[in-house]
Amino acid sequence: MIDIGANIGGYTMFTAGALDRLTFAIDCYIGNIERIARAVQIEHVQNRIILIHNALYSSSGVSMIVTNDDPSGIRFINETKNTTSNNPFVVHTIRFDEILPLLEARGVRRALIKIDIETSESYMCETGLKVFERIDIPFVMMEWHHWRVNHQKRYQFIVDFFTRLNYVPTDEECKDLETDTWLTK
Repeated sequence: MIDIGANIGGYTMFTAGALDRLTFAIDCYIGNIERIARAVQIEHVQNRIILIHNALYSSSGVSMIVTNDDPSGIRFINETKNTTSNNPFVVHTIRFDEILPLLEARGVRRALIKIDIETSESYMCETGLKVFERIDIPFVMMEWHHWRVNHQKRYQFIVDFFTRLNYVPTDEECKDLETDTWLTK
């Protein structure tokens, strides 16, 4: 399981604890990583969880300031030169393909993805083709339908990415997305 936008670790802890599966938890906020780390200790699942404290973005090694004042969710507002800040809203970026060596080192050949990173899901697609080519990912769970009107280019990019890889994008009711008319519905 790859849990992108792990938040408080609900999916992470369930897959590692109850399902006894190796889980990669990616989250940009140190507070979330600290909470998951504490839950990992309490539940003794250290051997099944890999914590990655980064934000997915189009380029790696960038320090960004994020805000949650956008009604559509968290958004990057600008780059910062302050890479050692104690500010929890300064996050450090990676490209999704950068986790491929971690997956391969642990023998991961197949994984599910849960992604919830508040309108930044397109960065997974933009920077993760190698992961999708090398790891069998039969299912990607993503909440994305509600932001299609305000972020049409990102939405279309995601639809095109998954369609090229032979996934079947669905709408919020799990019905096949009509890719020709998604904007008008």
